[in-house]
Amino acid sequence: MINVEIGSLDKKVTILKYSENTDEYGLTHQSLIDAIGNSVWARIEPARGKTYYEQARDKTEFITKITIRYRKGINPDMLVRYGNTTYKITSVVDPYEAHVKLELMCNLKKAGELDDD
Repeated sequence: MINVEIGSLDKKVTILKYSENTDEYGLTHQSLIDAIGNSVWARIEPARGKTYYEQARDKTEFITKITIRYRKGINPDMLVRYGNTTYKITSVVDPYEAHVKLELMCNLKKAGELDDD
């Protein structure tokens, strides 16, 4: 069995997902809602950074690893909010398929950023 190091899960985060609703004019709007119904304990740590060349300029991307206890239904279409910071989940890893913890690899979500990079 994999040890989750319960004491290292010291941050309360909220898992968010987009919800679509239609107004009285038939227009569709997206809003963020709590995906699992409550906050969860997590560990937030920098995983790595990478630099690449994009359209004649260098771009640096920092990847953050957020570890939570295992739960079904978490996917890369969701976001993680800690305080005033929102992270976009890029991948979900269940180490050794043990269903003990999930490692969420995330990028910092910037205001106005498109979700399909």
